[in-house]
Amino acid sequence: MGFKKLVWYGILIWLIMFAVVSAFLNAYNEKTWVKVAIVLFGGIVALILAGKAEPTSMTIALGYGLGWVIIGVILDTLVTMNYNQNILHSKWLWVGYALILLAPLLRIKKDIF
Repeated sequence: MGFKKLVWYGILIWLIMFAVVSAFLNAYNEKTWVKVAIVLFGGIVALILAGKAEPTSMTIALGYGLGWVIIGVILDTLVTMNYNQNILHSKWLWVGYALILLAPLLRIKKDIF
């Protein structure tokens, strides 16, 4: 597993999601479909970056996913909680983290030959 990819992609996922949620914050707070769309968008971002990370086994894929979730939780604790003290109580946040955790499993690179 590439440690640089784990750290930098984890930070990138968090930055992208922080920017997207911030940009749509009013709609996010008012509409459930916006929450669903943003959660799915986060899963897609993680899926794309997992493809670039190229995990070669389930263990490595879960390592990326778990690492990205840990990085996200740390950054949400350090940054996002300054704006929303209840962020870690949001079920939508944890659904998004679940997708981020699982996304690398869909990108395991297997050698055919």
